[in-house]
Amino acid sequence: MFYFNLGVRHITDLEAYDHMLFLLALTLPFSFGQWKATLKWITAFTLGHSISLALAATEVIRIPSHWVELGIAITISMTVGYHLINGFKVVQGAIWLSGIFGLIHGLGFGSYYSFITQNDSFWWAWIPFNLGIEAGQVLVVLALLFVYWAVEKILRNTKATKWMLSGMILTLSIQMILDRLSF
Repeated sequence: MFYFNLGVRHITDLEAYDHMLFLLALTLPFSFGQWKATLKWITAFTLGHSISLALAATEVIRIPSHWVELGIAITISMTVGYHLINGFKVVQGAIWLSGIFGLIHGLGFGSYYSFITQNDSFWWAWIPFNLGIEAGQVLVVLALLFVYWAVEKILRNTKATKWMLSGMILTLSIQMILDRLSF
């Protein structure tokens, strides 16, 4: 249960807001009625994240953390840009983008993960940790979809809200990129 809870906290930790920012960017084109499709995109992200986490934690892949952190910030900007270009339409074939970006995000936690599991079986901890990540993401995304639904009912102008959120996410992610370029 420890590693499951750690996975949930990895997603919901406000100090690691880049993960939530990515989830916010990823869910921009979705509505509450599309929760099944949304969960597929989130699961694709988790699969990518899980694979690269294992590869990084076992040191099969070694990429300096400053490059990974820069890559994470870039994926957030690219996700928003992709949705802006496509007019916030859900493009079915684009689920692969979520999985690829998950690969980049998973690299960012590899060294920490290998540190916390050094006294336990790697795979015994890996499974509940990744299930916790998925559960945390599902909770965050369902909350986001509920907020989108509420905004749609109250304001009746989801397009303007999505443009406003996109501007906010893009601004924050560009700031993250600039901060991470100054390593």
